[in-house]
Amino acid sequence: MSLQINLDQPPFSFLGEKELAWLKSRLDLVFFPAGEVILDVGQASPGIYILYKGVVEETGSDGQVFTQYGTEDMFDVRAVLESSCKHRFTAIEETLCYLLKAKDFIQLLNSSDDFSVYFRTDLGTQQSLVEQRGGEVSEFILAQVDSDTMRTPVYVTGQTTLVRTAGMMRDEKHDALLVRDGDRRGIVTGSDLLHAVLNDSLPKDTRVADVACFDLVTVEEGEYLFNALLKMTQHQIERVVVTRNQEIVGVLELMDMLSTFSTHSHIVAMRIEQARSLEDLIVAAGRLENLIANLSGQGVKVMAIMSLITTLNRRLIRKAFELLVPEKLNSQVCLLVLGSEGRGEQILKTDQDNAIIIRDDHVKDALMPSLQKLHQVLLDFGYPRCPGGVMFINDAWIHTAGDWRARVGKWLNNSSPEAMMNMAILMDAEPVAGNKELFDEVRSAWHQESLRSSIASSWFARPALQFETPLTLLGNIREDHGAIDIKKGGIFPLVHGVRALAFEHGLYETNTFDRIDRLSEQEVLSPDVAQGLKDSLVLFLRIRLRHQLEKAEKNPGLTQQLKVSELRSVDRSLLRHGLHRVKKFKQWLISHYHLENL
Repeated sequence: MSLQINLDQPPFSFLGEKELAWLKSRLDLVFFPAGEVILDVGQASPGIYILYKGVVEETGSDGQVFTQYGTEDMFDVRAVLESSCKHRFTAIEETLCYLLKAKDFIQLLNSSDDFSVYFRTDLGTQQSLVEQRGGEVSEFILAQVDSDTMRTPVYVTGQTTLVRTAGMMRDEKHDALLVRDGDRRGIVTGSDLLHAVLNDSLPKDTRVADVACFDLVTVEEGEYLFNALLKMTQHQIERVVVTRNQEIVGVLELMDMLSTFSTHSHIVAMRIEQARSLEDLIVAAGRLENLIANLSGQGVKVMAIMSLITTLNRRLIRKAFELLVPEKLNSQVCLLVLGSEGRGEQILKTDQDNAIIIRDDHVKDALMPSLQKLHQVLLDFGYPRCPGGVMFINDAWIHTAGDWRARVGKWLNNSSPEAMMNMAILMDAEPVAGNKELFDEVRSAWHQESLRSSIASSWFARPALQFETPLTLLGNIREDHGAIDIKKGGIFPLVHGVRALAFEHGLYETNTFDRIDRLSEQEVLSPDVAQGLKDSLVLFLRIRLRHQLEKAEKNPGLTQQLKVSELRSVDRSLLRHGLHRVKKFKQWLISHYHLENL
């Protein structure tokens, strides 16, 4: 039988070639006229159905419509796993389905771990499997830190002289040695020795413990190599110490990784750090989009990409700031990034969202020429102007710490939507350059309990409800001209709802995932709700990134519009579940903040 559906996608792509061939041989094509009940409440299901043509509606015993299924959608897996149907499934129009009998489906579950896990687990695990298998995952992404990738540690005692340590490095052909100094464990590199002797003019018989670093950056044996590379990039180092149950078992060197695997993230980071001109930075910034596309294509998880790109973006902006702002002004000013960049959730470059805190008004005149140049450089990096004007070149977003605190008080005593959104924007701020202590003065303003009244919290939460969740009354994804706005329909209400709870409870975290974890720890959100929100946000970000990368050549710019018909059936199914979680979260916010009359 020639199949008319695509099985080269999750979850069927989790099967091996022999299993998939066997599956195809076991499928039967069945026909249902319009109005026929395919499965009824309490009935034992003969198997799982995969739609080829037509529409099937799922309803409860009371007639409540849950959803409708279309081409390549599956139902009712739960009935097979639980022995009977909880709902009724009816053909709305003439329908053709492929039927995989229950005993054959169970046999496949028993023969394939990933296939079984997909059907027996939650949304987060399902999409994790889909993400891993969505493309050709590179060997690098799957490789783990083990004895083949790390070097055996070589130790010296803290009393060893610098000259003797240098000799050991030469003999062992290591550029770094571990240092034992009493109960402490540290590391010393060839660069450390060179700096100590040539720059600090230390005697060659100086103890190595006096120049070693005892603040070790570690990875656990068995972690993915990409995670080790991410730590190296974040800490601007070229090696990490490998541990097993908190005991040091090896050293992982950057050059060893790069000699075996090809990835450019650390190279981009080094180009940023070594930049001596704005032109050098612009070249480095231009490589980020290709890096994102390569990592996504290699199967790197969206959370890892997001963390890496946040690190590189902030380093890029900080380096530009250092090149442009006179050193004498550094202690007088603090540069903030806002929005998704402030939350650490930006991947592809979005609008400039930034602000400045100055020590006093006298600094502003001296600073503005440098800020005008920095604004232009950010444009050259690929950050377009913010349509709402949330940029440090505008007077509304450059103030002294005292003026910022006054503005926060004014916003929180003003119930207007504009005031609430300004507060939300500032609440996501993260200092990236200059004197970060200035930001601590400002941030303390909205942590005053007197300003975080129940009324202010209620008004603050309202924007989370301003956009409708794109779901129909039947529970399907509702499209507008063939697309949905994933930011308005899914990302913004989730992010802002969590931000409102973080405001209410005085949290200092800015990242949405960190906020959700803290809210769960404080029992504001149940563990199940917290995990569901995190899974949904990861799903939205992953699907949006893939869609934006696919459309980048034909349609430059960061579209939020998802063409639902172009998504794989598995992604449509996951997206529908994610949007339902957002809808339930919004309903919970309405009850929590007493917003029923909106």
